Amino acid sequence: MEIRTAEEAKQNIENFTKELLKLMIHKKQIDQEIKDIKDNYKEEGVPVSTVCKVINKIKTSKKKTDSERHEEDIIAEWLETNKDIDDSISTLLAK
Repeated sequence: MEIRTAEEAKQNIENFTKELLKLMIHKKQIDQEIKDIKDNYKEEGVPVSTVCKVINKIKTSKKKTDSERHEEDIIAEWLETNKDIDDSISTLLAK
């Protein structure tokens, strides 16, 4: 482990903080741009929340392996064909 002086440590902390804050400010600006574009397209009639959900679903799907997808499909089939479980899920979904 490298021994640093208090001044070196202070400088490192300050440099880290400056870089981190710069990125956080940039992220805040990007977040605002994303909000603005969503608002603009909502006004044009685009179902923005649905599109975002689909994008996230596609991203999640692309991260999964074929074996994970296969396993999920089998488990879903088992659960969907079990009447007790299906009835319980229907009860949860009822308004």
